[in-house]
Amino acid sequence: MSCNIPGELDCEASGNLVRIFIDGLSTYWIGRDDSFFERIDEDNLNQELRIKHLKKEIQIKNTLDDGISLFKSQKYGKAIEKLDEVLFYDPEYGEALLFKSYCLCCQGHYVKALRHYRRAVRACESLKDIEYHKALLAKANDERSNFPKLKQNIYAGDEHFARGEYQMAIESYSRALQDSSRFKQKILSKLLNKKATAYLKLDDFTEALECFKESLDVERSDYAIFGRGICEYELDLDIDSGFRGFLEISKRQMLKQASVLKELGYHEDSMRILKFLRENHFKKDEVYKKMMMLMD
Repeated sequence: MSCNIPGELDCEASGNLVRIFIDGLSTYWIGRDDSFFERIDEDNLNQELRIKHLKKEIQIKNTLDDGISLFKSQKYGKAIEKLDEVLFYDPEYGEALLFKSYCLCCQGHYVKALRHYRRAVRACESLKDIEYHKALLAKANDERSNFPKLKQNIYAGDEHFARGEYQMAIESYSRALQDSSRFKQKILSKLLNKKATAYLKLDDFTEALECFKESLDVERSDYAIFGRGICEYELDLDIDSGFRGFLEISKRQMLKQASVLKELGYHEDSMRILKFLRENHFKKDEVYKKMMMLMD
């Protein structure tokens, strides 16, 4: 066969399709040219946790293929749930980003679909589809033109945020918040969290804290509780007792949470988060190094 696999893995072939096995865990039938083989290339493996890393890659590959299958069955909401699992593990998993873009497009969310398509191409240039991009651009522009001004500002803020233009994102969110009475509580809280997170990206913890507090006044959420905790920690303020537990946040934020909890003496809570991260992050990057340092 043309594809190379690490020695710990077994392989079964049938024509142009293969299945990869390890300790009773296997992929579905996949093509010999599947991008999965690049992910398990020797240069991309964590040599300290090879077996765990290989098993996790197989599990995530199966989750991706489940998501793609649900997309093909036109079950777009369920497909996105599966694809989001993949993207939690690896936010730059190109195929997951592309198929999430397809799902969003089929749901009529063209601006969001365009954003995910662009991320997919940045992650893997071979996924570029010029005709799809052109069609998305036209539909996204039509969608934007039909947005009420309020929604235009929110989407503009999201797009600025995605490009790393955090100050411009704050300005867009602020314009949307000028007429906050038009929002339902849950939407208003989320919008305040978006603005607060943009401030966090700029290391402006004072303004971020005020936004998170305002969000919590509207509706309590784990995200706002944790965000407030980060700000209070960075500003050397008292940490609220609610700043604990697993939350729907990014890995970097979870790492910060584990660090703060360890410093505060909540060692079991800190280790629980770090162990969870270790099962879901193998790339030897800044997150991995900080995680291993905290586990010492």
